[in-house]
Amino acid sequence: MEAVSCIFCGDRGTRPYHEENGYQAVSCDGCGLVFVTPRPSEAEMKRLYEGQETKVDLGLQIRNVERATYEARRALDLVGRYQPSGRLLEIGCAAGYFLREALRRGYDPTGIDITGPFVRYATDVLGVDAREGTLASVELPPASFDVVYHRNVLSHLAYPLDAFRQMRSLLRPGGLMVYQTGNVAELPGERWAGTNELDLPDHLYHFGERQLRMLAERTGFETLDVRRYALLLHEPAPRAALLHLQSLFRKNHKNGAPAKEQKNKPAPFVVPNDVPRARLLHSLEVLVDGYITYDLGAVAPKEGRRATLVVVARAR
Repeated sequence: MEAVSCIFCGDRGTRPYHEENGYQAVSCDGCGLVFVTPRPSEAEMKRLYEGQETKVDLGLQIRNVERATYEARRALDLVGRYQPSGRLLEIGCAAGYFLREALRRGYDPTGIDITGPFVRYATDVLGVDAREGTLASVELPPASFDVVYHRNVLSHLAYPLDAFRQMRSLLRPGGLMVYQTGNVAELPGERWAGTNELDLPDHLYHFGERQLRMLAERTGFETLDVRRYALLLHEPAPRAALLHLQSLFRKNHKNGAPAKEQKNKPAPFVVPNDVPRARLLHSLEVLVDGYITYDLGAVAPKEGRRATLVVVARAR
């Protein structure tokens, strides 16, 4: 465990923001950045992920091919408006589905991820260029990429300023960075009371648009666009209704029998040998969720709501 200060303001001061899973998130008095302190070391986080002691379910993410492919295609539509071809680096490539879609669109993609089983699946099953490690540990030639992409990775980075500077160094002059993250720092801590929705300590930092622009300015990027999508399905009332429906479904599926408690540690994860088959009903669910998030969410009132922020930045 290590204690940390605000990456923008240093030791200017903090106040409690939210506590879950035995970890404390605080909010910086100077800029409003939300972060975990004290926090696990980077080596401990790697152990937690691969041991599946955090909320990262390796098998579920690999099986979730429909959603991953949908998200990849939407992201590549946006990337293509600014940079339709070239070398592309994905930070936190997970199972490799984004890399596969990028390859299909004519990019020359490379991915890195801290989780070994994901990398083995991406390389051995999908046949894409994925490498195990972090920005600090994987050797990549400087100024060699046209695009850097990452989705829901920023909150996991132990040293965001250093990571963004390194991403900048990997881009050719005028190269593009596109990424997606949440707006937690714009919302009051009371919004999360009684929940584990911040996924501490999986998520070490939480930003809002103000903090994202500060991050870009300090690391050699020019922010070109910030797209905001209200997460309507994460509003308290719809979320409670969805959880209730899921509970009823599980109960009926098990003929009303209560679920047995998991007493033993889960078996070690085994990397599958092939790509899961697409599921029609799940594909339809993904399309509906995508419409609600990206189409309705783009036009819904966003003030005070949890949102996804999609940022496009250019290397200066």
